[in-house]
Amino acid sequence: MVYKNIIGILFLFVLFSCVDESLIDRKANGSFIEIQGMGSQSATHAGSPEDYTIETLRILTFDINTQDCISNIRYNTSEGDIIRHPVIAGKYDFVFLANEPDDNIIGIRLDGISKYADLNSIAYPERFFTSDRIIPMIQEIKNVTILPENQGAKLSDGTSVSLLQLKLDRLGVRFDAVLVAVEAEADFDNYFEGVTFSGVPDLVPLTAHYNGPSVNHSVTRKFSRDTKYIADTTSSVTGATWAKRVSRVILPANELETKDDEMQAVTFTINMKEKYPPSAKLKISSSPVNYSLPINTKLDLTGIIRESLDVNIEASEWGSTDNEWDIAGNRILNVSETDVRITDFNGARISFWSNMPVVRVENTVRNVDSGENLDANTIFNALSTQSWSPNKDERFLYNPVTGAGYMDILLDRPNTIGETTYEVRLTAADSYSLNADSVLEMKNPLTRTIFVHVKQEGKRPDFVVNSEKSQWSHPYVGAFFADNETGERVISGNRYSYWNTWKATVPEKYRDFIIISSTPSFDPTIGTDSPGDAEDYPVIPNAYKEENGYEVTGKSRIYFRIGLKKENTTGVPRYGAVEVTYVDSGNDVKTRLYVRQGGEADYLMRSGSSGSGYGAKFSPYNLTAKVFRDNPETKQPWISIDKENLGTSVDFVKYPTQVGAHFQWGLPVSNPELALRAYYPVNSSSVPPWIIDGWSISYISSPPLWSPKEGIKFEDYYEICPDGYRRPTDGPVDRIAVNSNTYADQVNQSDWRMSLFQEPMQGDGSSYTSTMPYDVSMRTVLYKPQILENVKYGYYADGFFDRRPIKTGTMLNGSERGTGKTIAYNGVSLYNANAAFGGTLLFNPTTDASVFFPAAGRRWHQDGSLEYAGETGYYWSSSVAPGWTNIVMVENVPRETGTPFGNIWSMELNYASPAPKSMSAHFGYSIRCVRK
Repeated sequence: MVYKNIIGILFLFVLFSCVDESLIDRKANGSFIEIQGMGSQSATHAGSPEDYTIETLRILTFDINTQDCISNIRYNTSEGDIIRHPVIAGKYDFVFLANEPDDNIIGIRLDGISKYADLNSIAYPERFFTSDRIIPMIQEIKNVTILPENQGAKLSDGTSVSLLQLKLDRLGVRFDAVLVAVEAEADFDNYFEGVTFSGVPDLVPLTAHYNGPSVNHSVTRKFSRDTKYIADTTSSVTGATWAKRVSRVILPANELETKDDEMQAVTFTINMKEKYPPSAKLKISSSPVNYSLPINTKLDLTGIIRESLDVNIEASEWGSTDNEWDIAGNRILNVSETDVRITDFNGARISFWSNMPVVRVENTVRNVDSGENLDANTIFNALSTQSWSPNKDERFLYNPVTGAGYMDILLDRPNTIGETTYEVRLTAADSYSLNADSVLEMKNPLTRTIFVHVKQEGKRPDFVVNSEKSQWSHPYVGAFFADNETGERVISGNRYSYWNTWKATVPEKYRDFIIISSTPSFDPTIGTDSPGDAEDYPVIPNAYKEENGYEVTGKSRIYFRIGLKKENTTGVPRYGAVEVTYVDSGNDVKTRLYVRQGGEADYLMRSGSSGSGYGAKFSPYNLTAKVFRDNPETKQPWISIDKENLGTSVDFVKYPTQVGAHFQWGLPVSNPELALRAYYPVNSSSVPPWIIDGWSISYISSPPLWSPKEGIKFEDYYEICPDGYRRPTDGPVDRIAVNSNTYADQVNQSDWRMSLFQEPMQGDGSSYTSTMPYDVSMRTVLYKPQILENVKYGYYADGFFDRRPIKTGTMLNGSERGTGKTIAYNGVSLYNANAAFGGTLLFNPTTDASVFFPAAGRRWHQDGSLEYAGETGYYWSSSVAPGWTNIVMVENVPRETGTPFGNIWSMELNYASPAPKSMSAHFGYSIRCVRK
């Protein structure tokens, strides 16, 4: 935080050890900068004189590059004093601590600060935040340039000052309240005993990156009615028959990481003897809920006692004199925050208040790092209100009648990995118009500057619906919730023009189930590899825009959140949809996002037990090794599976987008352990070689039937689906499945074809079995892959994938394997066993049921190297396919190649060419299980 008012201090000329100094005489010789003490205070929320007492001031000076503490001095001071503080010319970061607690242990720790990071472990005990003590304060000013030859200092915004003024933030909270009883009984006052604050934090950390002992919300403070803090008063509330005023209660600040965590809120209770004591959780915002009580906050509460306690809390900055807050005269533009941090996945909501007719974000923002002025709506999504649309835009709204406004700062088109700071200017004015030169002119303007720090760790996708022209685009195609989940799922995609409008709508039949909002996520860590839990961020309609929860609109970047209204207790999944329409080149493009709640296996297209109505219940999760699931940082290339103890060896992944492990189908049963391996889902390193040592190739000499009527059952050796599940079929499992020609009835026995596709395919997507059959009586029909109506391809918002940056790995190019060329693949949580990808969503257009298959790629049958990850999903069945053979000449000697036996039916899933294919059992594919 960079501020420019309140206490004066001067900077050191030499390096000091920690000393206690009185004020340096104003006429002292040497290079210096003068700073004045506290000036006059705002009358709006000024507090009272004791709120401004300052007795000590510690100045900590840090090297801007190393963050070493090069000066640590504690001064005795008081209001109005002048400090002259010489310092060597150069750049520094400063921390100022006023009124530090009179405690030996804290004093020793403050004296011993050697690096900025030392501040992160220091917290003040709550006992130093009471109405009878002076209030500890803090301020940081970064990137201050001390000018040579008594020229003063230059602040980070370019302002040069010879008289430097600070704005110190109190580390406490001031609470004032008027309590009112409406139509109370005559003896109501006899029951009133006082008030209690419970859940008060026991520590106040100095920094936002505190890493010391945990803050416990365990302190209770009780104020009886006969104390100096509680007195009689009057109230204008209609029907009020009793009123009390609670004045100047000082509490420790309650800064929360999870701002809507009700368990960490401070509770305010009115004590009423044996009667019910009404209470309320103190919060500074209801939408979204924020139970934090930030530093330097003054709470003015009106509590109306009926059967319960209705409270209206006005939270304001406490006695600020900074020109970024209250303005002298009748021009006012109050801004809730002037320095915010966002990722490319979340947003910052800034509220403001003004008494002027017009408030708008200026058309340009400044890149602080480069100094370049850029179009505001190119950098941030639909934020800069245009001259033809006063006081509003999709993410900005100001009501001049009430004086209240808000803006949601959300990144739009920049899609560059790194960190950038932008300067946004918010201007209030009597009016604005375009002059003859099309230059915007503001009448009597008043401007506030907001610094927005943007961090991006991955690349965001475009939102382009799959089509013949865009077969490999990656729009979001759906959202998934476990039965007990209702929290936010973030739908996002770049659209690249302010004029590209879009709309998302929940169909009427799903409005009791699904809720959507344009409000961005307020998870501060979403967009990083360690985001918060989606369940901590419920979806609430944007009250500023009067959203109804089932329709949202926007411009340029598509960004909205999907949530659910309640948990699913039915025992079976339930399904819904959200319809999205966007404008592309002047034309409406429509798509449907499929929503699923429930992790139980379920039917999709058909639910019959035989014939043309046959279908099986597919799980929504891929299979993996339990070690990979529970310890994702494991780097083992494979995990051995104990067939006799599958419950401790395998499990489903936690989220549908997680790819799980790769598995070979099976090998000769003489050494089953060679195929009972779960292979790591991605390349564990960013550079080759990526072959797997010990990759097993052992040829099978007869058809490896899964469950024949007699003979060896490969099922007994290689079925590794968890208890109650089995590997899906693709035709019969007691003989070779041809799935075409005179064997067309076999398709009716296929879990894959019958369960998931509107029109079950016949034949083989691989040409080998039709052109070079090992047994001509089992020649398959060649299936020609095509785009199918019930298939979508893209990203899936399951509470895991949609919260993490999409990063890039490297693998061998499977299409040019012989050249050794590499190719990139994209996913989240790469380089650990939680890796997750986009993939293929199959849906039932009649019921809106859906199931998602991540594009996990596969491992090459000869050496186990990864290919096609993030592009195609490859999934095993339990059915054996016809073999193929070919005679080739090697040094003039005929040689037979192919897989006469050990050719297995599999399913390849993407948008352009989903198809059943017969493949060698040596490949490493994914396994998706079905219910027995």
